[in-house]
Amino acid sequence: MAFSLAGSGGILNPSNTQQATLSNYVSTLNLHKRDVDEQVYARYGAQGITGLLEMMGSKKECTNGTFEHFEESLIHDYITVTAVNIAAKTGDLVLGSTTVAAQPVRPGNVLRNASGLTLHVSDVAQDGGDVDVTVYNYADADIGNLASADLKFAIIGTEYTEGSGQPLTLTPKVTQYTNTTMIIKESFQVSGSEASNVSYVKVDGGYLWYLKGEADTYKRFLDYAEMQLVLGKKYANASAAPGGAITGTEGLMDFIDNGGIKGTLDAAITMDDLDDTIKQLDKFRGSKENALMCGINLSLDIDDIIGAKMGSASGASFGTFGNDKDMAVNMGFNSFSRGGYSFHKKTYDLFNHPSLGEGLSLAGDGIIIPMDSQRDAKGGDMIPSLRMRYKAVPGYSREMEHWLTGSAVLANKTNGDDVLNCNYRTERGFEGFGANRFVHLVGA
Repeated sequence: MAFSLAGSGGILNPSNTQQATLSNYVSTLNLHKRDVDEQVYARYGAQGITGLLEMMGSKKECTNGTFEHFEESLIHDYITVTAVNIAAKTGDLVLGSTTVAAQPVRPGNVLRNASGLTLHVSDVAQDGGDVDVTVYNYADADIGNLASADLKFAIIGTEYTEGSGQPLTLTPKVTQYTNTTMIIKESFQVSGSEASNVSYVKVDGGYLWYLKGEADTYKRFLDYAEMQLVLGKKYANASAAPGGAITGTEGLMDFIDNGGIKGTLDAAITMDDLDDTIKQLDKFRGSKENALMCGINLSLDIDDIIGAKMGSASGASFGTFGNDKDMAVNMGFNSFSRGGYSFHKKTYDLFNHPSLGEGLSLAGDGIIIPMDSQRDAKGGDMIPSLRMRYKAVPGYSREMEHWLTGSAVLANKTNGDDVLNCNYRTERGFEGFGANRFVHLVGA
């Protein structure tokens, strides 16, 4: 007996034996449920690279696209002469193409160079495009022709004759810091039909896959904002930029390269390189507590040299670890101290990102960021080493804007488009203080 199933387009033929045939079992292409795991495996781990500016800096609103502050300059200075060939113990030092007003040297100053040559300044005068400084040698000897290493003279004090008048005034100088905000945007769109589809995999506690796309877009937007503040550049000619008025912002890396300490590594970092870096920090009044953000190559090299130092007879300080050597020695050091300076090392994901790393080539680089804070002399407020500035006025902030448009999903429709648009926008810029206290170690 055979049964014809109306409308099915198929015939069932029963069998006397339990034999699997194409005609007596349900096809796996129509009714069998797929075995799909509901979890999405994070093959790259936590992909976000934000956090540096959020963790180490602070935030402050600004009411203009350009913001600025002033920093004090060194109250002691030196002069550099272009050439000296004086056959006597008195003569003129030539300061090259400059003006008297641009020089810190005044009559009555006492100068000293690296060789110990000590000179007294009797006159400073303009000679065409050069400045001539008339000097007398304190020693009873000719000044002679100086080597290039001896052409820098520090101003170590003053001396005047009895009955002489007061010296010319010297106005303290300040350094002006200026930077700009930039507008960063991102969008995500999903159709109404797709928003109502249920997926096999679960995200954010539900089975609506568009939530994953929205979350990834938001994370990418935050990463863009972080990378622009770290790697961003000022637009050289904003008026000629595509679309006009694109300003850019000087990011952390350019901030250090343009005004801070920059050291180029010829190969893997050595203890001598580290000591030279500490000497530069000490010279330019660096912080005693520093964050060391490393690419993976530099991070491993530092582990190697610190590990070798700890195993040597010279000894090492374990103060950061409560003087517990076993706590300090592990596969990756977190903190170490040398010469009175402490460094808290962290591998920075941006320098070794799976997709960005090769393009940026920063795996061997590192940046040293001071972790102390200066205090404002007038208001008493603490001034961080770096911070993020964002546009804001009373009642409206552009630090982080997020809004939804469309007619899908939303209870309150904004238009007739059958989509959900997720919009993100921020207007922000980087601000750094005291570039002389930052270091950029450039990998080989």
